[in-house]
Amino acid sequence: MSIWANVAAGPTLPMDTVDAVVVGGGPAGWTAAIYLARACADTVVLAGTAPGGQLMDTGIVENFPGFPEGIDGPELMARMREQAERAGARVLALDADNIRYATGGSPSTATPGRASAEAPGTSPGRALHEVVTAEGTVRTRAIVLATGSAPRRLGLPGEIRPGGESQPGGETQPGGEAGTGDGAGTGGGAGLGGGLGVAYCAVCEAPLFKGRDVAVVGGGDSAMEEVLALSRHARRVHLLHRGDTFRATPVLLGRVRALPHVEIGTGRVVRALRRDTDGRLVGLSVEHTATGTAEDLAVQGLFVAIGHEPRTRLADGFVTLTATGHLHSTGPGGATELPGVFVAGDVADDRFRQAVTAAGAGCAAALEITRYLEDVHA
Repeated sequence: MSIWANVAAGPTLPMDTVDAVVVGGGPAGWTAAIYLARACADTVVLAGTAPGGQLMDTGIVENFPGFPEGIDGPELMARMREQAERAGARVLALDADNIRYATGGSPSTATPGRASAEAPGTSPGRALHEVVTAEGTVRTRAIVLATGSAPRRLGLPGEIRPGGESQPGGETQPGGEAGTGDGAGTGGGAGLGGGLGVAYCAVCEAPLFKGRDVAVVGGGDSAMEEVLALSRHARRVHLLHRGDTFRATPVLLGRVRALPHVEIGTGRVVRALRRDTDGRLVGLSVEHTATGTAEDLAVQGLFVAIGHEPRTRLADGFVTLTATGHLHSTGPGGATELPGVFVAGDVADDRFRQAVTAAGAGCAAALEITRYLEDVHA
């Protein structure tokens, strides 16, 4: 399902300066657009050519408030988009290729493919930024960077659905909001875990594997948290780690080791996915790194927990990064050191990565931008 299905041709790129440009078509971006448009801000959403992030690749989402029966990820994204447009936001199926930031005055000419910034001017509160797309440039008083993050993948054949993201963790879909926090596992088609039996968020999808055997790949705290979440639903959990020792904190590792139905395998690497004739995941081919021998592990689900890559390219060199590589906020609502530039969602969140927290961050950014615009227009 596409969130652009059955939709007439959208608005064209605005020629005049707008109040706000939202870069991203996931929960953070759509929520920011809803709040900004309802506050009568002239708002443009650059949702990207593949909007919705990981929620477009998941099946049912059961942990987003307001949907007691659950809702398909693509449908949730379609409803958010419709609500943003109904509020008055102009939604464009364009990627932001580049941003020319201004700390005051007019933006400077950017190096192609790179963001750029002008030297500080005399009126930082009235700085105008330029967002460059394939169809032209939008001048704006404020920007919400809601470009999300992408889970690192194993890179195995059949791990993602045909036509899915080809370079996990990269910038191939800069307009999309991603990250496991968007309630998303990847894949589509038949089976569990977003369709292919491979998922990246146990909090989101563990209930779908009730009574089944699953595997978790990883060795850090995220992997331990995945195991703990899955242990409440799955019949058996196999923890597979390529190293001999774990990076996880002793407390989390101890909790995992204490679970009777968790089997821990170190020195293990998943080499292939095994599927039945209907495409359902039925097992893994696992290599023992010490001996080079292989074994078949019968599982119906695979959870990959080897980290995330925030999509920060559009802000490289101009917004401070945290120790984890996420965009750093300096004030309420995801404010950054650049006037009128705010961050929201997985691109700034290294902890929760949930659709509802991303939406909340988008709301907070929009409320702060509304106050910022009041000062600009004063």
